Amino acid sequence: MPDIDDKPLGLAVIGCGRISASHFAAAAALPADIRIVAAVDFNLAAAQEAAQPFGAAACATLEEALAMTEVEAVLIATPNHLHAAQALAALVAGRHVLVEKPVAETGEEAAELAREAEARGLVLAAGHTFRHNAAVRYIVDNAERFGRLRAVEVSSCVHWDGPQAPWWAQRSAEDGLILSLFAPHALDFVQLMMDGDDPVRVHVEAARHQSGWAGEDEAMILMAYPGRRMASVHISYNQPSVLDRKVLHFDKGVLEIEHGEILSWNGDVLVAPPAGVLIDPRRMGGRTLAHYFTAQLHEFAEATRGRAHRCPTGHDAARLIALIDRVKASSRANSADDAIDPPPPV
Repeated sequence: MPDIDDKPLGLAVIGCGRISASHFAAAAALPADIRIVAAVDFNLAAAQEAAQPFGAAACATLEEALAMTEVEAVLIATPNHLHAAQALAALVAGRHVLVEKPVAETGEEAAELAREAEARGLVLAAGHTFRHNAAVRYIVDNAERFGRLRAVEVSSCVHWDGPQAPWWAQRSAEDGLILSLFAPHALDFVQLMMDGDDPVRVHVEAARHQSGWAGEDEAMILMAYPGRRMASVHISYNQPSVLDRKVLHFDKGVLEIEHGEILSWNGDVLVAPPAGVLIDPRRMGGRTLAHYFTAQLHEFAEATRGRAHRCPTGHDAARLIALIDRVKASSRANSADDAIDPPPPV
């Protein structure tokens, strides 16, 4: 691979569906870090439309993009079940990889990807966009200030009135819906706050309230961590008033992140977003997220250059998928008979 320290990273975006627009916009905002050289989609017209503003190539397959010497890294934004195979193909071809969460469908697949990346000296990064804002960074950079962590509470509740992509409806209850598509955000935050520890116990209750999909659309997750620390996560696709709140209980006080952006310590505001970020945060679409994607892509570029970065990578990224395996197993064990499988009441 050529030395990329002093030039933009040649990136191919794999999958030109709904979420890809945010990644393309982030790349456009980072000309010193990123150069889009290919857009890939089985719908070639979609790939052509995405590639045109960048003067990039449009490809119908991942293999076409990997055959291009200009492609130094790939960003995978395809349906979940394709992530592991596509990431492995890119790593084997000698490319760095950024994968929209989750990295893989199973912990075993994620661990295989981490081993492959490590063996080849490549970056495998997970796209956990919500790590990349000022509030979360402040907590990480000032952890010693707050004392000993005792508990974490996360509430992430939105309203999706049906599948946001056709493949959402095709996921079985065993595959997981909200536990695979939405829970990774909250669980990644918990894992980050727990500083490398995995939970010793996991208990999950899940339910399905909408009939447009087979999987669960609401869940409560309770976890016990070493050192008598605890975490609770409530996720929902059924809340018309959007809720994004994180509360961390320390022995010296309480940290709160409201609307994903406003960080307070014992009631005093430490971090607030720039004007225009929070428009109407209780409404779907009432909060801008562009800065998350831009920061994430910059951090990925830094990782590929061997510099300090904030992306979850390699075995750290794979640990989260192993936790999601445990979460989904607990959900099915506790909720299968009467909360998910029958049709919800009309």
